[in-house]
Amino acid sequence: MRNAISTPLIITAALAFILGFGWVPASAGEAKIKITKKDCRRLVRHQARADVAYKPGVDVRGKKVVPADIRGPSPIKLPNVLEFDVNIDIRKYLGGPEADAAAASAAVIAADQAKSAATSAATAATTAETVSTQAATVSTTAATASTAATAAVVTAKAASKADPSNNTLRDAVDAAEAAEVTAIADATTAAANATSLAAAATAARTAADSSDTASSAADKATSANTASEKTAEAIAEAAVITADAAAASAATAATTAATDAKAARAAAAADSANTALETAAVTAEAASVTAAAVSTATAAEATKVSAFKTTVDSSTGTTKAAAADSAADSAAAAVTAAGTTATFTGLATSADDAVSAAAAASVSSDSNTALIAANRKAQKYGSLNMSAGKVRFNIKTGALTFNGKPLTDPDQGALAEACKDILERGR
Repeated sequence: MRNAISTPLIITAALAFILGFGWVPASAGEAKIKITKKDCRRLVRHQARADVAYKPGVDVRGKKVVPADIRGPSPIKLPNVLEFDVNIDIRKYLGGPEADAAAASAAVIAADQAKSAATSAATAATTAETVSTQAATVSTTAATASTAATAAVVTAKAASKADPSNNTLRDAVDAAEAAEVTAIADATTAAANATSLAAAATAARTAADSSDTASSAADKATSANTASEKTAEAIAEAAVITADAAAASAATAATTAATDAKAARAAAAADSANTALETAAVTAEAASVTAAAVSTATAAEATKVSAFKTTVDSSTGTTKAAAADSAADSAAAAVTAAGTTATFTGLATSADDAVSAAAAASVSSDSNTALIAANRKAQKYGSLNMSAGKVRFNIKTGALTFNGKPLTDPDQGALAEACKDILERGR
């Protein structure tokens, strides 16, 4: 419980604030302060009695003693009046320290995640380069096949020219020419893919290196995100190539199985009494149904991969990386369904690296944004010191004032007596 004590003492609001009391305005020429039991106990406990106050040159019994400073007066000359300003840091009460703490926390997170993003970006760039190397190998193989197909046409034509009446040789020329067209188209596509993937890998490596050498968290995060995006583009393109190849292989197998089943059924129909032919026909038909189902499933996965690549091409950051990861998974499913060998290997692992780099870059970027906001808020509280007044102490007279108002022992004594009265009454 607080008690209002009226006193003729002139104590300013600033002094009351410093001492920890509650000050309230009163009538003109008079001031009131509110003090608690805790305040009173503190004042009474520290109010020294005159008979126990220190007296130089005598002990507690009043006997003379040798002064403690046996070397004489101090060589340091003190001014007669000591004074200092009392300032209040308003910033403390308006959220300044909290803003500083938020800025510091955001800076740590931004730096830590930027470093993680740079590491993941370097790994992602390496996997993009691996995909590019595989694409170059595929292109070389396709080019070799195209060259061989062209040579086969030349050979077939020479044989047919040597025996113009041989229909089989003429058919061989037609087949060789058709194979050549396909081989040339495949080689052209493979070369374009290799060029595109090489460009993506180069961009990913450049961005990863920039992330590694960047001095600021923001620059590290930005470059790491670029490396992730370029890696994602390479992965998505490789996934499409892989899935399409698997789907084409499955479709060819389904067509062959359907042709075999049709031939087997025709043979069984021509010799209905032959149970072996009937069994072969049934087996071939079952194989055709299975091959058709595999082709359908593989084509569905290839369609998913194409959809994911569209997302990769139209998005950024973590969304782009996640779409590339999904494309890699669907490409793997297509290969498994078709039972073929994947054109590109390790796509899933490569995608994981891209996802990690993008995620860390995103967190770092968000933290850097928070850091900027926190710094702006902290700067808003830059200079909010308020001068409460000036304290003066006269060494010779012992006079102590605050803003010209006395703060001497009689003042403290008056407060102590008032507190003592309150405590004795049990309030």
